[in-house]
Amino acid sequence: MKLFASLTVLAGLSGIASADLFEVSINGRVEFNISNPTNPNTNPDILAIRPGHLLSYTFTVDSDAFVGHPTFGIRAYEIDPASFAVTTNQGFSAGMSYPLPGGSTPYFVVRDNDPAVDGFYITWGGIELPFGLPITESGLFGDPFEAAFSVGYTGNTLSSLDIAGAVGTYGYGNGGPGTLTSFYFNLVDLGFDVVGIEFTDMTITRVPAPGTLVVAAFGFAASRRRR
Repeated sequence: MKLFASLTVLAGLSGIASADLFEVSINGRVEFNISNPTNPNTNPDILAIRPGHLLSYTFTVDSDAFVGHPTFGIRAYEIDPASFAVTTNQGFSAGMSYPLPGGSTPYFVVRDNDPAVDGFYITWGGIELPFGLPITESGLFGDPFEAAFSVGYTGNTLSSLDIAGAVGTYGYGNGGPGTLTSFYFNLVDLGFDVVGIEFTDMTITRVPAPGTLVVAAFGFAASRRRR
């Protein structure tokens, strides 16, 4: 009876979440950094990013928190600001500068047949066009750097605007669903591409529900005790 009651409680906990979370990881290799080390206003953290470093944007989105568009083939999923991170394999780390101006929402946009092109981009203050997200690193004049990203693939890459249907890895060239047609991946200061990054891949994965993990662990422990 105690075992049944415990399983019932845990099963209830696993059903609390009403939507699925998805993690997006956008990865590349730094090609250049044109920061001026002789300028006293240059951020030393940005100077530490060097060609050859591996750089990533990571963040999570909620499958139920999105905005559609009446005309374009796009759907914009809200990015959890606290989850957004820009990191390198050499120790650089920055988050999103939040709240955004005017209380705007950051988005990860999925494109399907928009038109005849599929792809993804990040934006804020609107959903129709890519726009870099401000991060917690100051630019040359005290303004925040922006983490910019957009990528385009051939029109056979996606079959819907559902983030669950986009789960997978998208590579450079034809190293994944569809074939790459374009990319823009830079850390931008006042419209200038200061740190250029060569896109290598992007992965979208479903985040396991915490309750599901608890149930799985409990069931595994119970099975071991019965042996």
